[in-house]
Amino acid sequence: MKLPFVFGVHNHQPLGNFDSVIRRLTEESYYPFLKILAKYPFFCISLHVSGILLKWWEDNHPTTFELLGELISRGQIEPVVGGFFEPILAVIPREDRKEQILRHKDYIKKQFGKTSIGLWLTERVWDQPLVEDLALLGIKYVVVDDRHFLVTGFEKNDLYGYYLTEAEGHKLAVFPIDETLRYAIPFWPVERLGLYLADVISRGGRLAVYFDDGEKFGVWPGTKKWVFEEGWLETFLKTMGQWIEEEKIELMTYAQALEKVKPNGLAYLPTASYSEMEEWALPAKRILELEELLKRLKPEKTRFSAFIRGGHWRNFFVKYPESNHLHKRMLQVSELSRRKIDPEARLDLLASQCNDAYWHGIFGGLYLPHLRQAVWQKLLSAEGKLRAKQKAKIDTCDVDYDGQEEIFFSSAKAVAIFKPSYGAQLIEWSRLCHPHNYTNVLTRRFEAYHEAIKYPEEQPVDFEEGVSSIHTLRKKPSEEVLKALVYDWYERHSLIEHFFDPNRRLSDFVRCDFAEWGDFANQPFNCHKKGKELIFFRDGGLYPPGSPRRPLLLRKKIKLEKSGLVLDVSYELEYRASQKTRCFFGVELNIYPPLLAYGKGNIKVDGQTIDFTKPVSFSGKELAIEGPKKEKFVLKLEEQASFFMFPVKTVSQSEAGFDLTTQGLAIMPFWAVEFKEGSLFTKRLTLKIT
Repeated sequence: MKLPFVFGVHNHQPLGNFDSVIRRLTEESYYPFLKILAKYPFFCISLHVSGILLKWWEDNHPTTFELLGELISRGQIEPVVGGFFEPILAVIPREDRKEQILRHKDYIKKQFGKTSIGLWLTERVWDQPLVEDLALLGIKYVVVDDRHFLVTGFEKNDLYGYYLTEAEGHKLAVFPIDETLRYAIPFWPVERLGLYLADVISRGGRLAVYFDDGEKFGVWPGTKKWVFEEGWLETFLKTMGQWIEEEKIELMTYAQALEKVKPNGLAYLPTASYSEMEEWALPAKRILELEELLKRLKPEKTRFSAFIRGGHWRNFFVKYPESNHLHKRMLQVSELSRRKIDPEARLDLLASQCNDAYWHGIFGGLYLPHLRQAVWQKLLSAEGKLRAKQKAKIDTCDVDYDGQEEIFFSSAKAVAIFKPSYGAQLIEWSRLCHPHNYTNVLTRRFEAYHEAIKYPEEQPVDFEEGVSSIHTLRKKPSEEVLKALVYDWYERHSLIEHFFDPNRRLSDFVRCDFAEWGDFANQPFNCHKKGKELIFFRDGGLYPPGSPRRPLLLRKKIKLEKSGLVLDVSYELEYRASQKTRCFFGVELNIYPPLLAYGKGNIKVDGQTIDFTKPVSFSGKELAIEGPKKEKFVLKLEEQASFFMFPVKTVSQSEAGFDLTTQGLAIMPFWAVEFKEGSLFTKRLTLKIT
């Protein structure tokens, strides 16, 4: 009996990735894979390349682009589409996802003369309502993980084939990717892979299904040597040729499988993704609990794992407020783009839906500021075009869908959003002309994999034949990484008011452990508007150690000038306790200036350049951050202040080890204050972006 075998590869690089990185990946993985594939014309595959990567090849690596065209024209490659900019289709507006898919289909048709009928589902995030949209767009099949079926109740032996599903009377074929093959290729020796395929045949399998990332072939650690230099790929292809001659397997594309192999039946799938993704979407502490549960299940883990699930992809919007804010602003601009027709703005909006910067697993994604920067840049570019003739206005709306209203300022030049329910913080300040979000900063928070960084000796190690998978590599953290495992107790926005112990120092501020005495930083404020001025106020208090609450009324008045490019901020501190209180009063700003985005520029305090790459304290009246194209962020004070400043760094993992990533600059001017009963202090500062 011949076993039909469908082999699929997915290639994608995120919006905003460095050209040097994409070029290296192309030359070390994508191109060598295609070049070797071309030597074995019998080996046909289904290939998905995201629109972002295809366009990069077309513009920057024509050799790869032309080779791809040759392989498609001779029928060796079946092109598979997705959303052009690789969005998570289930979480973008319906009209947007239709346009994303049509753009990819049209591009493939124009460039290669083929009409694609298959769809690669980004991160395999499945939602049943997708069925109708895909079917109406001419998509005949989609690929998901076999886990999508297992959590529904299917047996593993039922999944060596494909199924049909439907919604609103529209049919769609769904192929379950075999998890074993996904972890085996290219990590197992070919002989071991052959034994597994023989076992599939013995169990009555009707189809072997593989579809996974192309970076496994040459870019993942150790795979360049294993796959190309030691010849795994050529050995695999030659062996497949032998198995075809011996009638053990029959290679076909997914489109051919639809014609030659009958479906296994009907299936309805729950909202799902692959198991790792569902785990990553959980809160960090719950991930550790899930890991503990799976350990306790041994040796019954395989038997019961299908019934143990993590969260859903949308939970990243709960886990990471930065992701949620970006997503909800994208929805806002999307709705605006459907009311005000502008093709260029529409294209920018679709580009901003690229998925990578919206989530974080164990590598990169949301934790990479250059990816967030690229998405924000496209989103704000779209918004700038759509608001080009708009006069400045202030609205009240629930931007982040949390049930609390925000203050939303918009003009043709800028957007500023304040959150009264959370310290009246400035949660976004974006320039629309030459688009840039100055508040694109990530909060330092605990991640489940930090446990393995702290206790590397407790990491399990799986010993495999062949080469280790990216998920089983052991890594040793440096002392610098260990010291950087610091977590913030508030979100890193701007205009955060602190009252803190006068004995605290810069190092305490860096550790976010500076003995807060006030209850203002992340607590609710009241708000009202007086002309063009916003007035936030809170009847709060100070809590010196060992002392009861000492009442303090804080008023924060903000005038938005120059179409929102200038914020004039004044404070009134009205003390209402009888006891004297001496402390520091500081206003924290967390800024992501173009200096960090592009690595060029400088920071000056009263005209003197300072080093921003390490924590620093100083005093002055004016701080100016200049970017590579003379962009400026300026903080000007009415009276001299002391300053704490440090680069906010997070610890995350990469394929090679642990990364310390600068997510922004924390800047806090502060003053010594001595409160007496009935005293009133005032402070004023001006923020300006150009």
